[in-house]
Amino acid sequence: MASFIGYATLLMLLLFFTSTMCTCGKSFFPKRKHVRVKNELVGDVTLTVHCKSGDDDLGVKVLAPHAAFEFSFRPKPFFTTRFYCSFEWPGTFHYFDVYIDKRDRERCRLCYWDILPIGPCMYGKCFGWNPSEIA
Repeated sequence: MASFIGYATLLMLLLFFTSTMCTCGKSFFPKRKHVRVKNELVGDVTLTVHCKSGDDDLGVKVLAPHAAFEFSFRPKPFFTTRFYCSFEWPGTFHYFDVYIDKRDRERCRLCYWDILPIGPCMYGKCFGWNPSEIA
């Protein structure tokens, strides 16, 4: 009986590892993501950006008009990765989730955000700002 359990365990491990190395495009271990945040505010307006996740604080960045801030990461398994940023320019302060695993894992590998006064836009689709409180 003990040898059967050992063989069954070995078979399960073999199946698990071969399924995660499949070339079919989906894997238990997600591919690296790249996020870019670009200042596309109207006029000669400087944008202050501060991005964080549950594990990382990427620091405060000050972006001149049309300048960008970029970072890369590997999402955690089980769709738990989230990066959010604060965006500040004269008279305005907003938050937005620039990467939410459940929303973005299949949507983008290169997640390029243009920050506009109306809200962040990715590839022509614009989103509303987060509520002012981050939970």
